[in-house]
Amino acid sequence: MLRIRGWRIGGLFAGLVFCFAAASEGATPRLHVEGNQIKDPAGREVVLRGVALIDLGFLESWHGGAFAMIDRLTDQTDTQGASPGWYPKVLRINITPPDAVDYGWPHPFDPEDDAFYNTLLRPVVDACKSKDLYVIIDWHYVANTWDHVETTSAFWEYMAPRFAEDSHVIFELFNEPINDVHGDWIFNSNDTADWLSVRQDMQTWVDIVRAHAPRNLILVGGAFYSQVIGPAATYPVNDPIGGGNIAYVSHIYPGHWCDSNWSSSYQNQITTCHSAHPVVMTEWGFSDQAGSSTPSDLLMGTITEYGQPLMNFVEGLGISHTAWVASYNWGPPMFWNNWTLRCGEGEMGCFVKDTLYLRREDDQPGLLAGDFTGEGDVNMADLETLAAFWLEDDCLLTAGTDLDGDCAVDLYEFFEMSQNWLR
Repeated sequence: MLRIRGWRIGGLFAGLVFCFAAASEGATPRLHVEGNQIKDPAGREVVLRGVALIDLGFLESWHGGAFAMIDRLTDQTDTQGASPGWYPKVLRINITPPDAVDYGWPHPFDPEDDAFYNTLLRPVVDACKSKDLYVIIDWHYVANTWDHVETTSAFWEYMAPRFAEDSHVIFELFNEPINDVHGDWIFNSNDTADWLSVRQDMQTWVDIVRAHAPRNLILVGGAFYSQVIGPAATYPVNDPIGGGNIAYVSHIYPGHWCDSNWSSSYQNQITTCHSAHPVVMTEWGFSDQAGSSTPSDLLMGTITEYGQPLMNFVEGLGISHTAWVASYNWGPPMFWNNWTLRCGEGEMGCFVKDTLYLRREDDQPGLLAGDFTGEGDVNMADLETLAAFWLEDDCLLTAGTDLDGDCAVDLYEFFEMSQNWLR
């Protein structure tokens, strides 16, 4: 029996199951912002790398199933390309608002009906946790923010309390704001006005989220399809409750990166914002559009001209990123319609997979010593876990609590935990 400051901890907690302190709990600790970096509870810089999915309901009913896609994107035996398997650390879960499509899609979100959450979203989010993946919940509007304040407020009023305790869940408030206030495109003196119009509505949604979920990382998009984010360096969204736990979203495609007239302006938006805040590129991708009757200049690119230079750029800045998109008929696609990867100089499938493999051990999150539950702090729940395995010396049982590799839980673990108590 363990006695600490008058508390007696012993048999009461002996029934705690081993999975409570399993390694997977520690693989996705709660993340936070410090300066222009995303960090884990121990203060290590974290860069999340992964893949974006199409609309969750569409994927589940018409595209082979959400769980099949998660398994596909985490298959460490897939030898396509130059890598031996898949190694993402984050999946972006697209939830397209029902009023953003011309016809009804399956499994629509309805704040008055829990079916979408209970039967699809919550199981998917939990499946990602079991595979040590972070999840970005992406409210996938492409529109002016001011046209969708009510529906977006209802969405986050619903979602925030349900995922507040999930350390691996990140909220992306509004996919691609447009908000070209003066109708004069971008990279001019009105960029700040465009951003401020976005910020006004983002502030509403940040306040809603923080009323329920004070600790989840929040992603905020910029004006003009999340390309004008530079003014956020000077005029950030306020987050007094979350302590500024906000990163800003950039979307860059070949039509932006390879434009000889404007490429430097797109990059400058990113570097300016990143001088003060973290940036997360939740969409990037390319394809030569082989077989398409309507190729898009925006998406037309190659590994040499776009893919590798962009990755060099974001990795150099420590920017997290998710490739758009894991599909065969949403573009730019990573797969062919038989679910084999699109590979080669003008395709992104194998390039994404190989890039994730090469970076699989870089900038990964870890835990504070003594954070046995993986929630990002050290508190009574961790003390209970320590007590449950106190003086245990079976290597199989102590794998989640043994900090010094001797297979035993003893004073060493207690001392290490005490150094981070209530952090």
